[in-house]
Amino acid sequence: MDRNSILITISWLIWGAGFYVYYPFYSILVAKYIGENNLGQFFTYLEIISLPFPILGALLFRKIGEKNTIILGMFLSGLGIFIIPYAKSYFDLLFASIISYLFYISLPNYYSLMKNKESGTLTKIWAISVLPAVIFPILGGSSAQVISLKIPFILGGLLTCASGFVIFPINDKVERGSFRISIKKDPTPFLSIIPIALVTPFLMPELVRVYHMNYFLIGLIDSLLETLGMISGFFLPRVNKLGLPISLLIFSLISFFYFYWPFSLVFGMREAIIPLSLDYWSSPKSPEGISLINTMQLLGWVVGYGISWILKAPKNSIVFSSIFSFTLGLYLIFIILLEKKNGNRIMN
Repeated sequence: MDRNSILITISWLIWGAGFYVYYPFYSILVAKYIGENNLGQFFTYLEIISLPFPILGALLFRKIGEKNTIILGMFLSGLGIFIIPYAKSYFDLLFASIISYLFYISLPNYYSLMKNKESGTLTKIWAISVLPAVIFPILGGSSAQVISLKIPFILGGLLTCASGFVIFPINDKVERGSFRISIKKDPTPFLSIIPIALVTPFLMPELVRVYHMNYFLIGLIDSLLETLGMISGFFLPRVNKLGLPISLLIFSLISFFYFYWPFSLVFGMREAIIPLSLDYWSSPKSPEGISLINTMQLLGWVVGYGISWILKAPKNSIVFSSIFSFTLGLYLIFIILLEKKNGNRIMN
C-alpha cells in the first residue's frame, strides 16, 4: 500500500478501536432505557433521521474537500458517542445517538479515497480495521464490568474523535466522476443490509437474557465474532462475486444461537457482507456516487429495523433474518451462475 492508503488504514484502525470498545454494549444500554421489545422502533427512528447524512457528506465534499469532511464527521460522531451514557431521557438518548451517526458524512469520502485505489482496497482496509475487535470489545467489557458501563462510551468517543485527524496529511484528490447505474446490481447494497439490521439491535441483549452473560463475556463474544468477520473479509474477496452470497449463507445460521450460543459468532460475517456489497456495485468512485450507495445502505437499515419493529419480539426478527439471508444468498448464486452461463454462450 502507498502512504495515503496507510494513513487511511491507520485512521480506520483508530476508528475501529473506538467503535468496538463501546458498540457491543450500545443496544444493551438502550434496552435499559426503553425495553428490548422497543429497540426496533428506536433504531428505525435513528436510521430515518440519519438518511440525509451521506448526501450531506457529498455536498460538504464540494465545499470543504474530502479531508475536512472526514475530520468534521468523525469529530462530531465521537462527541455523540461520548455523551450517550449521560442521557437522562429517551429524547436525550436519541439525540446523542443521532450525533454519533454523523460518521455517515465521512463515509462517502473515505470510500471514495479507497475506491480510487486498486481494486479490493476498500475490502482489505475494512478487514484490517477490524483488528482492534480482537482486543477492544474485551477492554470495553472489562471496564464496564469492573468500573462502569459509561467507560466504553467515553473511550469510544475519544478514539472516534481522534481517528479523522489522522488523514490530514493525505494529498490524494478525488475528482467528480460520472455515475452510471447498473439496474440489475442496484438493490444489492440495500438488500444485503436488511438481514444484518434485523439482528443488530437484539443479539447482545438476547445473549444477556437467554444465557445470563455479563459485560466481560459479551465483550469476549464480540471479539470472537469480529475475528471471524476479519478473517472472512480477507479471504472471501478472492472468490470474487461468490464472496457475498457465501457470507450471507453463513450469516443465515444466526438464529441457531438460541440452541447453542456459539452460533452467535456468525454475526461477525457482517464485516464481510457490508464491504463486499459495496465492492459488488463497483461503478461509482466519486463521493457523490458513493453517497447514493451509502443512502441505499441506510435504507436497508431502515427497512430491517422497521421489520423488526413490526415483528416486535427479538426472536421473530432474528429468525426472519436467517430466512431472508439464506434466500438472498441463494438468489445471488443463481444470478452469478446465470451470468456465467450467458457469458460462456456468447464466447461460444
